[in-house]
Amino acid sequence: MQLLPYARLVIFACLPLLFLSTLIDVAILLIGIPVAIYLIRVKQTFFHYLGVVILLCAVNQLIAHAALTTMTLWSERPIVAVVTVSEVQPLMGRMKLALQQVNGQLQFPVYEAWIYQEEIHAYCPGQRWLMELALRPVHSLLNEGGYDRQRNALAKDTLFSGKILSKTPITTQCSFRYQLEQLFQKNSASSPWQGLSRALVFGLRDGISPSVNQLFRETGTGHLMAISGMHIGLVFLLVSRTISLVQPLLPIALARPLVAEIGGWIASGFYCYLSGGQPSAMRAIFALTCWLIAKRHAINFSGFQVLLLCIAGLLLINPLMILSDSLWLSALAVLALLLWYRWFPLPPKYQQRKRYALIRLLHLQIGIMLLLLPVQVFFFNGTSLTALGANLVAIPIISLGALPLSLLLMLPWPILLSRGLLGIHDAMYQLLFDALTLQRGGWYALTTAPLFVCGVWGGLLFIRFYWWRQFPLSLGTILLTVISWRTQPSDIVWRVDMLDVGHGLAVIISQGKEGVIYDTGNRWQEGDAGERIITPWLQSQQIVPITAIISHRHSDHIGGLESLQKVWPNLSVKTAFPYPGALPCQRGEQWQWKALTFRVLLPEKMETAGKNNDSCVLYISDGKHHLLLTGDIEKKAEQRLVELEKSGLPVSWLQVPHHGSRTSSTSLFLRKFNADVALASVARYNAWRLPATPIVKRYYDHGIFWMDTAQAGQISIRVRTHQVELLQLRDQISPRWYHQWFGVKPDYG
Repeated sequence: MQLLPYARLVIFACLPLLFLSTLIDVAILLIGIPVAIYLIRVKQTFFHYLGVVILLCAVNQLIAHAALTTMTLWSERPIVAVVTVSEVQPLMGRMKLALQQVNGQLQFPVYEAWIYQEEIHAYCPGQRWLMELALRPVHSLLNEGGYDRQRNALAKDTLFSGKILSKTPITTQCSFRYQLEQLFQKNSASSPWQGLSRALVFGLRDGISPSVNQLFRETGTGHLMAISGMHIGLVFLLVSRTISLVQPLLPIALARPLVAEIGGWIASGFYCYLSGGQPSAMRAIFALTCWLIAKRHAINFSGFQVLLLCIAGLLLINPLMILSDSLWLSALAVLALLLWYRWFPLPPKYQQRKRYALIRLLHLQIGIMLLLLPVQVFFFNGTSLTALGANLVAIPIISLGALPLSLLLMLPWPILLSRGLLGIHDAMYQLLFDALTLQRGGWYALTTAPLFVCGVWGGLLFIRFYWWRQFPLSLGTILLTVISWRTQPSDIVWRVDMLDVGHGLAVIISQGKEGVIYDTGNRWQEGDAGERIITPWLQSQQIVPITAIISHRHSDHIGGLESLQKVWPNLSVKTAFPYPGALPCQRGEQWQWKALTFRVLLPEKMETAGKNNDSCVLYISDGKHHLLLTGDIEKKAEQRLVELEKSGLPVSWLQVPHHGSRTSSTSLFLRKFNADVALASVARYNAWRLPATPIVKRYYDHGIFWMDTAQAGQISIRVRTHQVELLQLRDQISPRWYHQWFGVKPDYG
């Protein structure tokens, strides 16, 4: 088929968007377009395909340039926009707006923005408003092993957050989907599982508690609560089979297989509409449509070719979708299933009969578990050891029970029938959670994805193609090599990593595979920095924390401690304020940890109130390089520290006190501890507008180089045997065009 080579070229042309550190200049792209058109007209196949790739690459990068330019222009000053409310999350106090017309101009593509509003209950999906908006570009906390919000926001065209300055209603009527959601919530109001069913039907996950999400993660069943190809395919199958069963009762004109397929397709499309058009559901309905068209017109496409065409079609519509983790997970999951059923099929007698349904499900789950194990390790830094058993129980319950019942609860039933359906619905979920609870605690952190790729996928290839018979000596050699694999010893003597935790502080000092944590970031409405940032980072770096030193009791410094203690129960804690089981942090204490000497400079008292000026100030040195950690000390504590350390201390790297607030970083303090580099942990969009511009200027005036996590992301100092590296995640560790600072950078004078 002529389409297939072009589908491959479409995918290939999108791949540079994953790896480029900066986009190619617009002028060069515009020059490349006529060159590409000329090559396309050449009859030689190579030059024709080369022209297609150049043209697609140029168009893709122009689309990326347009997104970046739009973020800058719309965030410089307030905009006037005609918007449609696409999603409302009352529990999160936010809603999503589709910006259809901005400053009088229709928009394509239509970008979206999250708006945080106190009067969130006054809005509903489907309403159209004329609004004056103050927008700001999406900004991600960037750490190794962490969630990349900027990349995924670009993939979903959700580029902004902001607030409403003024508004005028155009259409106040809510969407049909919202009305169905309200009916569903009314029918399921007494159910403790309402949030789960709401996520299953409408794709709205804000009603699922963190503890339930954690259970799904530990048992490897979280994918069942995210509307995907499995759910779309299940609705198609249920509806088309139901229509097939009643077709003998219908007129002859309606008793054709095509009618059942169209009915299933319409039902699947409606379910996609109910999900709010989530990308995963849209991809699934697109794939289903391609498959039905190919089947209808007797086009002989294999499963691999259908997958190829679907991915290419999606990327042709939106090239930035290549940045989506969910696209890669969906594509790899489908590819894994296709390979599994082609290379490791069940014997024919097990493939059809109903009595072997459990065997077929077990075969499916084993295939998914084995082939997607390296993918799980790469994306999630671990896998669930109980996923096989949990999914064997959960998939039938969700597919045949919870999902159909949840969909039925959207309809206006008589009260007795509604209560009966809800009772069965609750019993299904109770059965599910009883089964999952027995298998919780199965999550196992892993970080060596390349090793798992070689081990799992390589092993399956050896089994499938019988290479173990043909090349036994080679196989034995490879196994011995893998078993005795040792990475080259690192020349990093010790390292300091200031993690990007937003407003808060988390610094990790590590030697080898052990680390000491200084402060644990903030705590939020759902989750904390320990769970979401520090733990994934430690696991990705294969570092085990042995001690957590908490500077003071404010939540932006102690917020993640409990989560860390759940993962590492033997983690010792040092504080300058009362905390259960904590060791004291008081001036005069000093200890040696391998190559590093730790000294506590403040506070002077054993137990304090844990306020800013009570922060545990720590001085860490290897004799040549010196780190001063100050917590949130202010002017008073700074002056006292200067008095106590009259002769001064050499400082290579200074953690900026109190996030660069005007209350700290006095000139006397900076002169006394004249650091080479200042490291500040700040959030880009914080309520206190930190760091204060005069403070940053003061550091520069004293000849101290300034770095902050808002601009740099994670900041890493690596003390090697013969050199020291000072690295920023945005510019050095992971330099990608989608990691740059979106919008206008701050000017500190």
